[in-house]
Amino acid sequence: MATTDPRYIIKNIVETYITANPITKDNDVAIAKTLHLYERGPEDIKGLFYTEDYDVVFFYGEPRVIPIRKVTGVPVHFLMSYPVTVVSVDKHNPVLGVLVCTATEIQAKARTALRAAVAASAQSAAGATPAYELIITQETGKNEWSAGLNLWSTPYILNYTTGGP
Repeated sequence: MATTDPRYIIKNIVETYITANPITKDNDVAIAKTLHLYERGPEDIKGLFYTEDYDVVFFYGEPRVIPIRKVTGVPVHFLMSYPVTVVSVDKHNPVLGVLVCTATEIQAKARTALRAAVAASAQSAAGATPAYELIITQETGKNEWSAGLNLWSTPYILNYTTGGP
């Protein structure tokens, strides 16, 4: 069932928060076009930014799972680490030749939005199934040339802990 898949839950939390609280471009007025995808899809990264015209892309990766707090050999909790990578590029207005969406600026705004989304949903609602806790445990920004693009990306690790199988 999709609603119990933690990767779906995390994607839904972040996407819903950003839809309600949009990230803006450099001028703090124009809304940045965001995309939320599961990692390793067939999409062409260059096409996402220049053909589809997205300003920031969130990729949701596969988990690493660690059973913790064993009782008589049975794991009671599962610590699941999910990578979420935020990618952006500098975007110019082709007519005016000026930057309209700076990669580092959009990264800072995405970081604020992701942190707020996680804080707002750090624990599941009372009685929700599955019960979970969600925190960001790591974020590491980087800049690299890839596919002819100057990509700015920040991989985050979100820990999703459940209370049982």
